[in-house]
Amino acid sequence: MIAAKLALTTPTEGHVNRPRRLVVEALGCGLLVVALEGAHHGAEHLGVSVTDGRLFMSLAAGAVLACLTLVLRPFSGAHFNPALTFADALEDGTPWKDVPLYVLAQFSGGLAGRLIAHLMCGEPLLLTAPVPTATSAHFLTELVSTFGLLVVVRGCARNRPSATPFAVAAYVAATVWFTDSRSLANPALVLARAASSQTRFVHPLDVETLVVSQLLGAALAVCLFRWFQRPARASPPGPWTIICLSPQEGVAELAASLLNGLAAPARVQAIASSTHEEALGAYASALQATTLVLRLVPAGASPDAALLGEVWQLPPLELRAVLRGRLQRFLRERGWLRLYAVGDPFAPRPGDSR
Repeated sequence: MIAAKLALTTPTEGHVNRPRRLVVEALGCGLLVVALEGAHHGAEHLGVSVTDGRLFMSLAAGAVLACLTLVLRPFSGAHFNPALTFADALEDGTPWKDVPLYVLAQFSGGLAGRLIAHLMCGEPLLLTAPVPTATSAHFLTELVSTFGLLVVVRGCARNRPSATPFAVAAYVAATVWFTDSRSLANPALVLARAASSQTRFVHPLDVETLVVSQLLGAALAVCLFRWFQRPARASPPGPWTIICLSPQEGVAELAASLLNGLAAPARVQAIASSTHEEALGAYASALQATTLVLRLVPAGASPDAALLGEVWQLPPLELRAVLRGRLQRFLRERGWLRLYAVGDPFAPRPGDSR
């Protein structure tokens, strides 16, 4: 359900190969559907009013989504939503070649969750609502709710990444109250809700209409944030020099090599330095306004303050994969490079199947 890109990926995510990421996405969608259906069935079993039933679903959606996101985000980015995967691809996060697989996994997980929920609740399987009910009002509602979801996701990813699971969970819980279909701005849930005999769900002929409206809302949110971020992503007046400094043998050289391979030469050039004195000399010879120093230190070390820029603590294993993911985010956050010029943002371990 959540994509946390701009910075959707985490260091751990780069170590998880594609099949495992797809399983995580399917698992998250399935458990979300089970929670929503179980909450509604529980409300009906207790004989509560329609208003209280929505309260049950709202609490279930928010609490379960927050838990799933916190636990599963390091493995796949925790999209759990084809609209968010689509928006992530538009922002050069998820590779386009992976989008159909993500969407298929999310749809499959949602349908599997619907079947399991129906078995748990003793309801009929794969029966549909009697007549199509989607209207222009439903179309607009889903567009607006998905647009709002992407605004929350992108805003948190840009400014408060740690708050993303809670902010998105709160927003999704709120969508139960202001959407007629209660599809939670999620095409996977639209499809899952079409596999039901209950009139509260959607007809299969309505699926296309609702999904198109959700994807359009996601695209509009991406366009809005590109416009918001344009001044911050403006190119500096000249090429940047990034000095990679590390006491570990070969680390600075590896970082400089990866940076130069990822970055456009007209915008960024990286040089390696093994000592603080060498870094000071290189820094003095470059324009101070366009120079950054990356101090790369072993994990757990107590680094001194960097000259400028950032201090990265690196684990001893999987150094290339860790550096590649961090450097991609480093470049992207400064607007120096769009990831479609880099390639696949994931860096699996050698031998992992793709």
